This record gives sequence, structure tokens and C-alpha cells, in this order.
Amino acid sequence: MSAAAVTPPRAVTLAAPLAGVRVIEWNGSMSASFCARLLSDLGADVLKLEPPGAGDPLRRVGPFAPDASYGEDAALFAYLNHGKDSATLDPSCQAGAALLTRLIESADLLITSAHASRLAELALDGDTLRKIQPALVTLAVTPFGTLPARDASTMQADADTLAAFTDFTLTHHAGYAFHQARPVHAPSEQPPVACADREVALATGVAAANAALWGLLEAQLNGEGRSIECAELDVIAHLLIEPVADYGRGERTFSRRREELQGTEVAGGLIWLLPCKDGFVMISPREEHQWERWVELLGNPPWSCDAALCGERSARNENWMILQDEMSKWTREHSRADVFERAQAARVACFPVSGARDLLENAQLNARRFFDSWEGTRNTALSMPGLPFSLRTQSGAELPRARNVVSPRLGSANRAVFERHLGLSPGEMETLRQQGVV
Repeated sequence: MSAAAVTPPRAVTLAAPLAGVRVIEWNGSMSASFCARLLSDLGADVLKLEPPGAGDPLRRVGPFAPDASYGEDAALFAYLNHGKDSATLDPSCQAGAALLTRLIESADLLITSAHASRLAELALDGDTLRKIQPALVTLAVTPFGTLPARDASTMQADADTLAAFTDFTLTHHAGYAFHQARPVHAPSEQPPVACADREVALATGVAAANAALWGLLEAQLNGEGRSIECAELDVIAHLLIEPVADYGRGERTFSRRREELQGTEVAGGLIWLLPCKDGFVMISPREEHQWERWVELLGNPPWSCDAALCGERSARNENWMILQDEMSKWTREHSRADVFERAQAARVACFPVSGARDLLENAQLNARRFFDSWEGTRNTALSMPGLPFSLRTQSGAELPRARNVVSPRLGSANRAVFERHLGLSPGEMETLRQQGVV
């Protein structure tokens, strides 16, 4: 009896965990936009409300895709908003707030970046909206959360101050920029800077999405909605683990100045940044057995037998600069990939220092189908970071990865939302357009 050919089973698509959950996003915050996009990734139906006319300002912020239609070519906007529907509405006016209130009747979650006082003024605060939709969860993503009650004379000053805050100022206000930008040789000449690559917005978006999931689960279990606040300041301060611990154990003198000859002791082990033919690698033979395998990989050069230079870990820490020069003589003759693969085979901690092209070509990321394909151009799809997790059931069904994603066209859902769902006539829509409401 001949063996039949075995056909590998086809991947089964996992039903989206948030299928049927209806989310309305009204915000001017990158953090809130990323939060809503993560919920969309999990299957929620997200309706993004954009300012009539120009839409989200991020539509006009680069980088831009080549050969794409104007207004649909902004890569950052596409990353934060793909998978959503777009409708134009200005809830900050009375007519717009009334329309948003009607949309709330069939919504599960409202995500906003408006300040609590403004929401109350428009009767769009959580307590008021839950009189219409008792199970509604409201999530406010703002720089500071709700501020203490202030008299009327200071409210406008508060609003102006909040509007002035950016990722740059928030990281300094929270102390994170100071912590991240040390140690340096000349603190007066090397000031702290903001987090790289929109870290505040993305970290806050993840935290806000977790909070939203908790609120939705509570509403599902108890039939009662919640008001949730996620402050960017809280999220940034939450990252300050080491400074708070140092203060707790009595440290009171903090300096950004690098202490000379202190070595490169980081996270419990020595690390080196070594040049290669085509870039750099980081190497960290932390344990004695790792060090022995590392110098063996280097060919046991004569300097590796010098006990005073590198015989003990303390000696390696003291002579790290000399050792870096010696090890670099070998790594300069090899590519990053060669050093990385050899070190990994020898079970020595090592990784190449990667740029954007390296990430796009990274074998591990591609094997995990990490990158989505953004169909934002007429001719060539562009790679875009995808889901930061995989989700698979015991039976093998999995959440789709390596997806084809598109940027929502401004106002593309207007007719479905206002005419078919809310029942407005074309004439009413035209009047609202002329008034700048939709």
C-alpha cells in the first residue's frame, strides 16, 4: 500500500476577538489614534471622526508614499488609522455634538482626547452619555488626565498650557528625558532630548488599548459602562523604574556626567559595540563560560592569555577599552551577519545593530509575517510594521498577519453613517456641509 501524499493543513483564520464591538474615535491625539487602531486590529469596527474639510492633520505629515493620491499618501496617518472607517464631523459645535450623541446610541466605546471640562460643556461626558447608552465605555487619552478643579479665571490658562505640551515637553516634565539621556561626558553641551520615534504616543496607545479592553470586558459582564482616563504623563512616569528605586534606597544626588573608566557594566554584564565590514554588532559575553567561547571564536589571540588584561571579569571591566580595540581587529574582517551567526552558534549573546533596511530584510520578522503591506501607492505596495503579537488558538486558528492594509479616504463613510444609519436626507447633509458640521 503506497503512502498518500500529505497535504499540509491550511491556516484557519481566527474569528476576530472584538468582532461586533463598535468604537467611535474623536480625538486629536496620536496616542488615542494608535489605541483605536490596535482595537481595530483585534476586529473592532472603528469609526474615526475627522475635522470637516481638511481631516486629521496627520494626513499632511510626512513621510509620504510615492505615486499615491494626495491626501492618502501619508505613511504615519496610514499606520495609525488603517482598518478604520472615516467620517467627517465637528462635535465641538452644538449640531455636531447632537449627531455624535445619536451615534453613541449604538456604540460600545468612545475614545476621545478632549478635556473633561470640554466634554461636560458639550454634554458628551461619560455620565451624561451613559443615560443614553448604559453600557458605554468612555476612554479619554490626554496629556495629564483630569486636572484638579480650578476657578473660571484659570481654566483658559490651563487649556493653553495643555495645548502647548508635546512628546518633547512631556518627557522632560516626567523626568524621562533626563533619565534616558545619561550618562554623557558634557551635560551642559549635551542636553536631554525627547524619546525617539514617537515613543510616548505608541507606548500610551498600547496602555490605553489595554485599559479599553478592561472596560469593554466589565461592560460585557455587568452591563454597565465605565469612564477611563489614560494620561500620557502617567504612562511615561510608569517607565521610570530605576530612578524611583534609586531614590527609594536613599540616593539623592543625580548627575548625567559619565564617570571615566567606570567601564561598560550594563544590566549585569559587560557589553561592547564592535565595528564590522558593514556596520556594528553588540557583543555581551557576560558569564565566564561565554567569555571563554568568545575568545575561542576569535582564535585565542595572545592578548586573551594575559590574566592582568582579561583573566577575571573585574579585569575585563577595567580594561574594556583596550579589549574593544583588540576584538575589533577580528570583527573588522567580517560582516555583521557572519559575526552574529558565529557568536550565536557559540552560544554567546550577540546581535547586529540594524537600520531600516536590515529590519525589512530580517529573517525572523519575515518568518513571523510581521510586516503588513500598505497599498497606499498605485504601483508598489510598501512594508509597514504590523501586529506586535501573534494570536493562535489550540486548534490552530490564528489572527491574520502580513495583511494588506489601506488608508481610509477622508469622509468615505459619511453616506453610510449619516444618511443610511442616522437617516439624514441629502438636503440635510448639504446644509450641514455648508455649516461646517460634516
